[in-house]
Order: sequence, then C-alpha cells, then structure tokens
Amino acid sequence: MAAYDFVTLDVFTDRKFTGNQLAVLLDAQGLSLEQMQTITREFNYAESTFVLPPENPDNTARVRIFTPGYEMPFAGHPTVGTAIAVARAKGLKGQVKLELNTGVFPVDVDVKETGGFAEFQNPNLPDETGPAPSVEQIAAALSLPASAIDVGSHKPRRCGAGVDYIYVKAPMDAVKAAQVNSAVWDDLALEEIVGVYLYAQGGEGPDADYHARMFAPGAGVVEDAATGSAAAGIPAQIVRSENIPDGVHRWVIEQGVEMGRPSRIRATVSVEGGAVQSVRIGGDAVFVQEGRIFI
Repeated sequence: MAAYDFVTLDVFTDRKFTGNQLAVLLDAQGLSLEQMQTITREFNYAESTFVLPPENPDNTARVRIFTPGYEMPFAGHPTVGTAIAVARAKGLKGQVKLELNTGVFPVDVDVKETGGFAEFQNPNLPDETGPAPSVEQIAAALSLPASAIDVGSHKPRRCGAGVDYIYVKAPMDAVKAAQVNSAVWDDLALEEIVGVYLYAQGGEGPDADYHARMFAPGAGVVEDAATGSAAAGIPAQIVRSENIPDGVHRWVIEQGVEMGRPSRIRATVSVEGGAVQSVRIGGDAVFVQEGRIFI
C-alpha cells in the first residue's frame, strides 16, 4: 500500500473556510491518471492537483489539475494554491515555475507558514474563441428570463485564456438569482467549454469591480467558489464590450458569495492599442489540513 502526503488550502481568501477549496498531493509520482481522477473525486473539491518532477529542470514542478469530472488544461485557484504549497514544502522564495498542460506559468509567491499570496502570469492571452449559445438557451439554463441577459456591447461571448467559458453579463439581482436548470443545461452543448461565467459590474465589496458566478455541471462542479482561469479570460470579453484605454488596469473580482464561500481574485491587465498584452491573476490562500492518503 502506497501513501501520498497532501495539504489542503482555501484559495482566493485570507480566511479559512471561505474561498475555493483545493487539495494538493505534493509528490504524485507513481500515480496513474485514472488514480488521480479517483482521488479527486474522493476529495470532491472543485479541483485537486498532483505535483510531479518538472520535464524541464529549469522549472519547479509539473502539475496535473483535475475536477471531479475530468483533467483541466489549466485552472486558476489550483495554480495559486499549488504554487504556495510547493514553495512552502521546498523552502522556495520569490518565483516558482509550474508546467501546466497549457504552458509554463511563472508564479510570484510570498509564503508564510499559514498561507501566502501568489500571482501568476498566464502565457495564454485571452481571446474570443468561437460562437456562444443563444440568449434564450443561456437564460433557460440559468433559470433567468431572457430579458435579464445583456445583449448590447456585453453580449454573451465564448472567450478563453487556456480554457474557454461563456461570458454573460446581467444585472446584480439576476446574477444573484441564477440557478442551474439541469433539465435544459445540456442544450447549451458546451463541448470543450468549462462552463458559464455570469457577471455584473460592481459588487458587495467597496473595491469590487465585478461580481461573478461560474456554473460547470459538466465538470462535476455545479457552482465554483472562485474561478481564476475565467478571470484570466474575462479581459477578452471586456475589451470587446468597452473602450478600455491603454495602460495597466487592476480589477478585483468577487465570487462565491452566494455559496457562503466569498472569494477575491485580483486581475492585472495590460492593454495596448485596444488589445490585451498580458494578464496576471493573484490572490491569497490559507492552509487548512495536512494528511496522508493511502492507495
């Protein structure tokens, strides 16, 4: 019987029992992909990560990321949380480089014994990647009237920065009222799309620029408490919806409020000539558990 050490963290928060939960297996050598998927279902968090030796010795680690439904090419809160966990375990400071399925992610880390802060630069620039489902389909899947969906400059779009989402703007009351309608969700036909990212401008926090929710039943996550990969993709939606001036923009995105797990994601977006030039996603995380799982 093999034993594997793990830690869990709450990510995109500085308080335990809020934010998005993450399990990190610190040395996953010897596990098959099927075993990684099974372990992820055992934890039953939105995502779990499995740390392996890097393929390039110049990097810090190879990381595989799984939801209960499937392996993710890239995900935000696992990148932040895993970077902090690896840095603490290896006694590293400054920057770590994680090899994910969509490239090498440099992550600046500031680690403390109880948690820390991490910010990664996404090597995949956000872009519009294809057509979105109809407004009527989206509204039905979210149990909302079609009139609640913004069809102006913020019309629904399929965008992504390594993984794709459908970005949908609505008034705050509609965002808060949304619920997955499982009877019609499959009509969205979200093949190779993680889920629907519903957002409103503003938020409950005085410094919040956006209030968001993300629904991904196909990934085994009916609703996600914090979705850093979607935050990395939303600049593509915003620059197509608004006249964003050139320069560096810093946005705070709150999520997870309706789930009782409030989260805060910090996005730093560089724009030049009306196009996104770089995106950095950062946030806090706190350690919650340490243990050993037997296979």
